[in-house]
Amino acid sequence: MGFLMALLRCVRQSSSSRKPSDVEGDSYRDAAQKDLSTSFDEHRLSLKNLLERYFESGIDLELPKKSIGLGKIRAAEKLKSDGRNALSPPKIISNWQLFLRQFQNLLWLLMFGAAALCFLTYAYDPTDMLNLYVGIFIVAIVFLMCIVSFFEEKKGIEVVRAFQNLMPTSCNVIRDGKEIVINPEELVVGDIVVVRSGCKVPADIRVIACTDFFLETSSITGEAEPLEFNAKVADSKTSIFESYNIAFNGSFCVDGEGYGIVIRTGEQTVIGQIASLTLGQSDKKCQFQTEIERFVRIITVMAITMATIIFGIGIIVSGGNDIIRLFVTGFLMVIIANVPQGLPTTVTTELTIIARRMAKKNVFLKKLEKIDSVGATTVIASDKTGTLTKNCMTVTDLWFNNTYNSARPENQGRTTKKRNLNAASSVDWYDSPLSDILNVICVCNKARIENNMTTKILPKRVDSEFDLSAMQSAPMKEMLISGNPSEVAMLKYAAAMANVPEIRDNFQTIFEIPFNSVRKFHLVLTVKKSIWKKMDDYKKLNEEIEFVVMVKGAPEVIITHCSSINQEGFKKELNEARMEEFNAAYETFGDEGCRVIGFAVKKFRANANTIFSLKSETVPLDDWEFLGMSAIMDPPRDDTKKAIQACKAAGIKVYMVTGDHKSTATAIAKQIGMIDTEEVTNFDHNRQVIRQMSSTDWAVITGPELPGLNQKQWDALLEHRYIVFARTTPDHKLLIVTECQKRGECVTVTGDGVNDAPALKKADVGVAMGIAGSDVAKQAADIILLDDNFSSIVAGIEEGRLLFDNLRKTIAYTMTHMWPELVPVMLNFFFGFPLGLTPVQILSIDLITDIPPAVSLAYEGPEADIMLQPPRKRETHLVTKGLMTYTYIFMSVFISVGGIISYLLTYSLNGIPPHELAFTASHYFKPGADDLLLANGNIFTASQQTNIAAQAAASFHIAIVVSQAFHLWMCLTRRVSIFSHGFANIVAIFAVIIDLLLICLFTFVPGVQYIFGSQPPPWQTWIVPVVVGIWMWIFNEARKYGIRNYPKNGFIRLIKW
Repeated sequence: MGFLMALLRCVRQSSSSRKPSDVEGDSYRDAAQKDLSTSFDEHRLSLKNLLERYFESGIDLELPKKSIGLGKIRAAEKLKSDGRNALSPPKIISNWQLFLRQFQNLLWLLMFGAAALCFLTYAYDPTDMLNLYVGIFIVAIVFLMCIVSFFEEKKGIEVVRAFQNLMPTSCNVIRDGKEIVINPEELVVGDIVVVRSGCKVPADIRVIACTDFFLETSSITGEAEPLEFNAKVADSKTSIFESYNIAFNGSFCVDGEGYGIVIRTGEQTVIGQIASLTLGQSDKKCQFQTEIERFVRIITVMAITMATIIFGIGIIVSGGNDIIRLFVTGFLMVIIANVPQGLPTTVTTELTIIARRMAKKNVFLKKLEKIDSVGATTVIASDKTGTLTKNCMTVTDLWFNNTYNSARPENQGRTTKKRNLNAASSVDWYDSPLSDILNVICVCNKARIENNMTTKILPKRVDSEFDLSAMQSAPMKEMLISGNPSEVAMLKYAAAMANVPEIRDNFQTIFEIPFNSVRKFHLVLTVKKSIWKKMDDYKKLNEEIEFVVMVKGAPEVIITHCSSINQEGFKKELNEARMEEFNAAYETFGDEGCRVIGFAVKKFRANANTIFSLKSETVPLDDWEFLGMSAIMDPPRDDTKKAIQACKAAGIKVYMVTGDHKSTATAIAKQIGMIDTEEVTNFDHNRQVIRQMSSTDWAVITGPELPGLNQKQWDALLEHRYIVFARTTPDHKLLIVTECQKRGECVTVTGDGVNDAPALKKADVGVAMGIAGSDVAKQAADIILLDDNFSSIVAGIEEGRLLFDNLRKTIAYTMTHMWPELVPVMLNFFFGFPLGLTPVQILSIDLITDIPPAVSLAYEGPEADIMLQPPRKRETHLVTKGLMTYTYIFMSVFISVGGIISYLLTYSLNGIPPHELAFTASHYFKPGADDLLLANGNIFTASQQTNIAAQAAASFHIAIVVSQAFHLWMCLTRRVSIFSHGFANIVAIFAVIIDLLLICLFTFVPGVQYIFGSQPPPWQTWIVPVVVGIWMWIFNEARKYGIRNYPKNGFIRLIKW
């Protein structure tokens, strides 16, 4: 229970060190000052005192199990006044709030600013309707994008909300003298609840009556082993955490039955108060949000700066004439050209897609944007039980007849004799001592079969292998066994071999000595059922009958009570040689990290009237016959080893953080491939064999050693890529996370207990268990694993990396259009060339044709080597120098060159040499212009000039859109060749088709031509962007080849993104 008190101290210290502005609400400050151990006094109250305090509950002082409980009407009144028995749910954003939030993006605010300037310009000069149309167009597109983002984010939120009710719950409560089943949220203080094996404690209760009431409280207190609770009154010096008569909300009953009166509900429970302390802290902004904001700031500053410079130069060159036109084309259009309008929608779409993918993998993303932090993970600090392992104790081996008999398929050498399938009884299928071991497992076992759908159904026939494959057949899946995990494991093992109810029916228990930590064995004294049926006759005749003592427990203890060992069905003396065989087998199982259980029997005859007891020494405690041993462990999940290998390939450190013994944890680490098991044989100078592990990139350390480490020792420890932290507490887990973060690691940590909440909050990504996790852990976490599976974390890392990759691809694609849009403006402003792109054409590129391809990149799947790359560094930005170089210096320039060539080619094909275009814009190529006289004597009228200028603008427009269509395929991958990656993105294919249809619409449809200022250009101009596109493919394939093969080359690093 000390773990819980340490947690409270830790939380109070962290809260006291926070600034007042960081603390949300007076309730949080007040809660931080509470000492939970002194806020309870019910553990010191007798039943009579409890009756006086909770007089409405009808506690029966003589027979507490017969208590009447609250009346239904009174319970309903208390529920209405006190509130539901639940933690406060997170706030849910309304649809209006969600919609309005879409407009808070700085990019959209910049666009609204541009639209406002258009409207102001129109108000200054109402004769130019173009300014009004441009403003309306900008506002319409921004609204459209926000609507799309709204629905995409709403879809993501709905995916999240679909998992809010992770598991349906119920509890048993006594009301009006009747036991009924209700939702735990309907419990009120004063209710009397019944908690049986397999049920969770639904609120903080004071136990008033119980029978063998064992609770597993690790999620609350950190105690690994089930604790026995009772109804005894605690003395004044005993705290609530040490009284063992207060069962906390969230504890799990593994055995027995308990009746208790509810003393705290909802946020007043221990869990609730810890939740208010831990969860009241504000969340820190994740790196993903910071990177997006940084990029938007860069773009905003760049856009405004560039627009101001170009506008200023334009005014100087024009001599201050036609300022309105200069403002629209030289300021507003430059701002729009710099803004990647598809980014907000792409981000929202990408997050929604990932939420859907992860939902299919049983991963509940509470905060969608956190998936990027998962992708940046450099260290995974994972629990062992239930995450790396199955959280299901399983018998893996039996040792008898001095042979190992394994249920594990990898140990094909451990086999048994063939079954005697002609025997009448299932236990007689096997020779002794296996048949005797099965008897002990079934009879000397307190686990209960709650429903047995396998009665009279024989397990699958196995002639030569002793395995558990029969358990995987359909009938075995329907068997529900409850009780102590080790006893459940043994009973399931026996059920795979024989008919358990049949074996149990063959014996009648006369006397029993339960297991305890001092005695370390469980003993039952039985007689066969055939004898039991005639017991009265034997007693009357005072005859002797045969009794059978069955024992299971710690092998090293049981063997000391034995004088013989059963081998091949014969009793043989337990001499020194056989003891060495026993010790070798025991050490083998121990080295594998197994819990070892030994079995023994003793048959003896005694008078039927004998009254057995320990005091009368009538129970034989020596001369037992040792039968064999079983090895029990929580085996690794089937896909854990593969997931660990994926982490190794991805350069991610994996730390196992467990409360188990060092040897157990190390054995599991070896089985899952986290620790090397290969040995290198060397010889010392005396030619003695020395065996050493082939790798030293791992370490094993226990929790109690951690607080004593200095910073240099921490540095040395955390240099290892794979570490087993054994015998740890939640305090140690928090320390591990803190020390890793000090060294720049991005830490993803798993947790399931209440006292794991601080570590989950502290970590970059907190991952709670959906099955075994407490409510507080789930609320503190960013992600919940609904299947408690480690491989789901690895899947999340891949999705996080994909998110980052796809966002970079989107930025690389959308930022490329900047120079192609600015070059015609600069040619017009600086050299007087006719305007190469109209404002509407620029808007159509940014707000129409570039949007579908940009969004399609959100649907792109991962590259083949995405999990073969090392994690990105914490200081790595979304937009890097390499990305800026690639887009602005190479791709953007290539497309600009193609646009200029198309533009000039159009004039040339129409008979106007390019060199005669300079400084003609102010007087020619506009309605009402003078006739243009060329050096060769050709004359072009005003209508001819505007028609050719419209063709040239269409050529430039086509060059940009078609080149970007080629460029999109290059942006599908960052490292892998597009020909290896493939063209599986259907959305991207449709996006290209849509773009090509749109550019044809803008160019050839008469009504649309007028709006865009376009005319169909010569067919030769369509060839130019195709050539540019092919050149970009060649350049990018060469660039990616260099990234894969020469990553450290100076030029490659310059263009790598």
